[in-house]
Amino acid sequence: NKSFESTKLEIAKQIIGSNCVVADQVKQIMQLLDFESSKLDFAKFAYGHTYDKGNYFKVNDAFDFESSVSDLSSYIGGH
Repeated sequence: NKSFESTKLEIAKQIIGSNCVVADQVKQIMQLLDFESSKLDFAKFAYGHTYDKGNYFKVNDAFDFESSVSDLSSYIGGH
């Protein structure tokens, strides 16, 4: 229920930082963020805390722009 995007992103990272999640949960959290840059930042951060990395393609549906999907794919390819 926080109004500032940076606060939402910070809280989401705090939650993920101490827990393991599945790709569907990452997608749900991303849908609570308003800005594409925040969604991408969170998706990159959450990847390292995701249990089912093979399903990470599901988070692509939370993006508004294809360039974000490409950016995330490049990031994952480097890990």
